[in-house]
Amino acid sequence: MNMKQKQKSYLKQRPKFWFSMSLVFLFCVSLVQPAKANGASFYLSPSFGSYEKGERFSVDVMINVAGTSINAAQATIYFSPDKLEVLEILKQDSIFSFWPKEPTFSNFEGKISFVAGVPRPGFIGRGGKIMTVFFQAKTSEIMKITFGNEKILANDPKGEDIFSFSKEVSYNTQDPRIEISIDNKGDSTNPQPLLYLTLENFSEQISYYEVEIEDSLFKIEREENLLWQIPNLVPGDYSIIVRAVDEKGNIVENSTQFVVDSILEPEITFCPKLFKAGEEILYIRGSSVPDSQVLINLLENDKLVRGWQVNSDENGNWFLRDERLLNSGIYNILAQARDARGAVSHPSETCLLNVVLSGITMGPILLSYKNLASITIVLLVLLLNLIFYLFLKIGRNQKLIKRETKDLKDKFYEKYNELKDDISKELKFLHNVKKGVEFTKEEKEFEKKLLEDLDDIKKILDKELEDIEKII
Repeated sequence: MNMKQKQKSYLKQRPKFWFSMSLVFLFCVSLVQPAKANGASFYLSPSFGSYEKGERFSVDVMINVAGTSINAAQATIYFSPDKLEVLEILKQDSIFSFWPKEPTFSNFEGKISFVAGVPRPGFIGRGGKIMTVFFQAKTSEIMKITFGNEKILANDPKGEDIFSFSKEVSYNTQDPRIEISIDNKGDSTNPQPLLYLTLENFSEQISYYEVEIEDSLFKIEREENLLWQIPNLVPGDYSIIVRAVDEKGNIVENSTQFVVDSILEPEITFCPKLFKAGEEILYIRGSSVPDSQVLINLLENDKLVRGWQVNSDENGNWFLRDERLLNSGIYNILAQARDARGAVSHPSETCLLNVVLSGITMGPILLSYKNLASITIVLLVLLLNLIFYLFLKIGRNQKLIKRETKDLKDKFYEKYNELKDDISKELKFLHNVKKGVEFTKEEKEFEKKLLEDLDDIKKILDKELEDIEKII
């Protein structure tokens, strides 16, 4: 090699040489420089994790620099060689471009060391990546990784050491778990207990939770331990399933059971066994938890027909009064209590209500059979008198009057028979409803009086028609 070639080679290598010598000089100078209270720090990412025995995982060695740019750093990373083994170290994507001391490791001593630098203007900022270390877990115990011999040099003429602190991390090979706790605040009737979730051994951040209670599924966006109020529940035994989903889509699940007890059940102290719709007002009373809501349901064949809501007084007494009509039939009446928290009771004992109609319903109007018979009699008498009046006034011949009278007589009997059939059908229905149950004295008297009214109508009709026929 001639002299010119040697000079070119020397000039080409000189910048790298002087930069390396500068780093060595800066580290030497830093030994006599006082450390600052804050400025720059080392840490590992991720800062926690859970790995199975034999599993390989990577850890990034990171640096944070605030306020002053840096141009060099060094550190020794310590680990337990009986718990961890270094497989490989990569400098890809590092903020440092010069390595006076390449990253080296010893699985016998359990340490990693490096010295690194970066040319002007240096580095400043958070989350600067130094290198990536690939480990393999050798045990199921907790594995700690710590820093030592740390230096971080400022990009200034003195190369001041601005290292502040480094963070120790712990990894383990225990499976991640969710601990579930249900807190009803000492009251088993609490309809909205609190759900506490505690996470253990999670290596990734939680993205969200899924909480499944019976057939209801809730999604909760959280990234930490969870405190959540369960929606209002009715009394019963419940199974709850909780799933924690991390940012990588991994799912950890746990479940438990809990019970919501009933508050004091209301009592129906008065309920009529027989209710005559249209003649009586439905009245029900009872007792319950003081100052609570009482939900009263009217059921027919387990189907809700009508519902009411009343309030109990300070002594727990309540009553219901309703004037509306009900169709004839046999009903069950149940009551439930609900307090100010929304806690409800089990249903009360059933009250059996037998509803009968004392007439014919026309929408919301009930026309009783007694009134119907009286109205019919009056109308018939008026019509017959009208016919007699017309006969005298107009003076038609007897043949015409006889024919008209016969037609009218046939129509009256036709309408009378229709009314009689309707009443007979209603009485038959009542007998079917009361099948197997003896009629009360009042019901027997009502049926007898109704049939007597029908006979009276026929007698009056026969007499009036007979009088008209005698005259003509």
